[in-house]
Amino acid sequence: MKRRYSIAYILFLLVFLKTGLAGEWLQFRGNPYGTGVSDSKLSKNLKVKWLYDAKAAVFATPALTKNRVYLGLTGKFICLDLSKGKLLWSFPLKDEVRSSALVYKGKVFFGNDQGVLYALDAETGKKLWSYEAEQKIISSPAESGDKIIFGSYDGNIYALNAADGKQVWSFGVESPIHGSPAISGKNTVVAGCDGNFRFIDLLTGKEDFIIPLESNIVASPAVTKNRVYVSSLTGKFFCADTSSKKILWEYFDEKNEQCYSSPAVNESAIIFGTNGNFLRCLEPATGKLKWTFGTGGKIESSPVIAGENVFFGSEDGKLYGVTLAGGKKSFEFDTGSALAGSAAVSAGNLVTGTSGGLIYCFFEEQAVQ
Repeated sequence: MKRRYSIAYILFLLVFLKTGLAGEWLQFRGNPYGTGVSDSKLSKNLKVKWLYDAKAAVFATPALTKNRVYLGLTGKFICLDLSKGKLLWSFPLKDEVRSSALVYKGKVFFGNDQGVLYALDAETGKKLWSYEAEQKIISSPAESGDKIIFGSYDGNIYALNAADGKQVWSFGVESPIHGSPAISGKNTVVAGCDGNFRFIDLLTGKEDFIIPLESNIVASPAVTKNRVYVSSLTGKFFCADTSSKKILWEYFDEKNEQCYSSPAVNESAIIFGTNGNFLRCLEPATGKLKWTFGTGGKIESSPVIAGENVFFGSEDGKLYGVTLAGGKKSFEFDTGSALAGSAAVSAGNLVTGTSGGLIYCFFEEQAVQ
């Protein structure tokens, strides 16, 4: 009986840990594939749980563990308690942070406009190591096999050892890299201002193959199975096939203007924002437009799919929720200043920051996780 109890207890712990970790939002777009899909299913019934005045502009996206919020601001990086919004620690900086944080193995990683990639102790905020690129780092780091992957405006993709920050490899693309890398099989895929999807072998740092896009890219790609999706500064949206290594389809509307927003992708929808004040939803198989939702300002914020709703911010200062199926407004909250960073969603919580320095946490008590 004693042995059976021990096995059952161990199985319970494994299930508990797996469930707890599943809901966390540990990096930009929520997962290594950049899909922007949350395990939480939020409806329109969101209420403000807490509000924190950071007194510094927020352009990055928070990273969320089960009990903490990690976020870079202008001049500092902070950690908040997720339940009450209380400041736990602050790390001072000399420049703006637009790189969204990655939380990995007890460390939190992010870059800043001075071109420094930091690794801090996630519990205390103590600096563990830093790495200096030649130009600013807006690209948000990803992890693979104890390597931290990110791009820089110096035109390089870097892989650093997560433990000590030593360079494992770098690959030059000869143009700035604004967006964040995503994981695609044995490769990391990035899209930069050189107008290409580049697939770099994660182990060796050598280029595996290229898919030409012929459009400047500042958004981050999203990967599902053998498809890669990204929006562009020309207003075009691309879907590429990694098996044939070709573009499958393109979507274009001149009203899109430039697109900084990274797509949210699931099996039924591709959703991205445009600087033409529109949120677009496309059919994944064909690229045909399913619906459009307009706001009062450009949408640089990247949308998040949370169950049957999509949440995103706009330069008009409002956080919106729209239905995934038809693009009908389901939620609206006026924050009072522009939202350029994206929302993070974890365990029924939605956290986002504004250019006015306010950090909001919304919560739905009946959220299904």
